[in-house]
Amino acid sequence: MRTNLFFGLALLSMAPNAVSAQENSDSLYIRNSVYMLKLDMPADNEEYAHAYEVTNKAFDGIDFATRYPNYNDFNLGSHHIDWSTVPTATKAEMDAIEKESAKDALLKTTLASMGVKVDPIAEREYAARLLNYFNVNKFGNQLVAKWHVPQGADYKNVAAFDMGTIYEYGKVGLSEEARKVALETGNNDIFYNLHTKLLSTTYVCVNNYRMMNAKEKSATAIAMAKVTLEFLPGIAKMAGNIAVKAAETAAAKTKGYFVRTNAYLFKLDWDSEKTLEMYNKYWNNVADFNANANYQLKYVGRSSKYAGAGLTMKSANLDKLIARGALRATDAAFAALQRDYDEFRPMSSLHEEDGKLVAYIGTKEGVKAGDKFDVFMCQKTDKEIEWKKVGTIKVAKNSVWDNQEGANETLEGEAEDGEKKEGNAELKYTVFDGKPGKKIGEGCLIRLAK
Repeated sequence: MRTNLFFGLALLSMAPNAVSAQENSDSLYIRNSVYMLKLDMPADNEEYAHAYEVTNKAFDGIDFATRYPNYNDFNLGSHHIDWSTVPTATKAEMDAIEKESAKDALLKTTLASMGVKVDPIAEREYAARLLNYFNVNKFGNQLVAKWHVPQGADYKNVAAFDMGTIYEYGKVGLSEEARKVALETGNNDIFYNLHTKLLSTTYVCVNNYRMMNAKEKSATAIAMAKVTLEFLPGIAKMAGNIAVKAAETAAAKTKGYFVRTNAYLFKLDWDSEKTLEMYNKYWNNVADFNANANYQLKYVGRSSKYAGAGLTMKSANLDKLIARGALRATDAAFAALQRDYDEFRPMSSLHEEDGKLVAYIGTKEGVKAGDKFDVFMCQKTDKEIEWKKVGTIKVAKNSVWDNQEGANETLEGEAEDGEKKEGNAELKYTVFDGKPGKKIGEGCLIRLAK
């Protein structure tokens, strides 16, 4: 069935001059793809109703392809999920995501004792219910279908499958010779490898926003530090006590209202066997795919981050402050997912400026002083472009670029959290220790080290 399966198909909507532009490191690696979504929930406090409207508008204004350029913006159109349409989850389904621990239970009782309203929906329940939502609504099938139509075409009404989108997103990882072979012959092996790589790195990220006042934010930080302390071994309790005191010190300086973003990361469950199944079973039978295919998503993990909004809910520039806080929290939660889950980490280009090694990433991407990055050099073979690790570099002291939303703008009435600020908004890039050399310099890519 696979023999000559692609012959001629790759020629559709694929002009050879599409790859004639000048190449650079950014244009030579295959990116992960991500579909960004927002969970629409009713306001948990009438005081925050307007804030949630502003947050919603800020999210809708994001150009994801521009905001996160190291990922493919691969979406199904709508960027919203109505919580009222999300199915329930059984205890077994929640346990499959994450079993409730003694630490979780203690955190709930500790927060309640501190007068903090605890969300009745646990984090693992959100994740399990969202996973059910995706699988009930066949998000996996929809994503697979979109990969198999020409870029920009209607994936819901497919007449015949096509390799256009897979080629367009994947050709950056091919040598010029391999691109030529793919265009002229529809080489099965080339498309097979692209197919598996692109679909197995397709992600869905759901953002859930909540407003919190200073008391709630501070109490949460203190409670988490205290609960962590309870479960630390004796030798580590000194560090735990320091963390509790730091949270209490920050609480004394925390004022105003904050936007919290909980981000849940899912991934299309795909491997080489599913690629073969797609070719052998469904390629020539779209009707069978629509009726019987059952491709699903799987849960990867979550992150939670805060960003300041207004000092009061009547602060000057309140809408600007809330919108800025929502965008900062979104970026921070997204960056935390990159840091916590190796497979989700993107590559960024390394550059040389004034004799220094620099990259155009910073606080928005979660970069911190002292972070280590692996450096990769491009190696072209007769088939594909490979990235070989050639070294490691470290972010230089006091050299993190503050590129978070509104970094260069001071707004009257903004919240205060008493935390040390990372980065310098006066910089134009983040600087690394060392000097450019034969192996490490312009044309390399970097990725946060494990």
